[in-house]
Amino acid sequence: MYILSGGEVLTQNSELESLRREISAVTFEILDLCKKRLDIARRIAMIKLRANLPIEDPRIERDLKRGVIALCRERNLHEDFCDALLGLLIKESKRVQKEVMEHAYAQREAD
Repeated sequence: MYILSGGEVLTQNSELESLRREISAVTFEILDLCKKRLDIARRIAMIKLRANLPIEDPRIERDLKRGVIALCRERNLHEDFCDALLGLLIKESKRVQKEVMEHAYAQREAD
C-alpha cells in the first residue's frame, strides 16, 4: 500500500489497474499510428501506379531497417523485437499497396 501526498491510499491493485489503462492507451495510440502509416502507403501506391514502379523497393526497405535498428539500439529495445515489428509493418504496407493497385487495374478494365 502506498500513501500519496494528498493522503490518498494507492494499493497495488489500483496501481496495477492504472498501469493497465495506461498500456491500453499506448496500444491504441500505436494502432492509430499504424492506420496513419497505412494511409500513407495507399498514397505511395497511387504514385507507384502512375509511375509504373514496383511495390517492393529493397533499397528503401534496407535503409529503413538500418534506421530502425539504430533507433532500437539508442532506445535500448531488443533488436529482434524491432526487426519483427518492422517486418509486420512492411508486410502490411505491401499488402495494402497491392490491394490499391489491383483495385485500380480492375477499374481500368471496367472502363
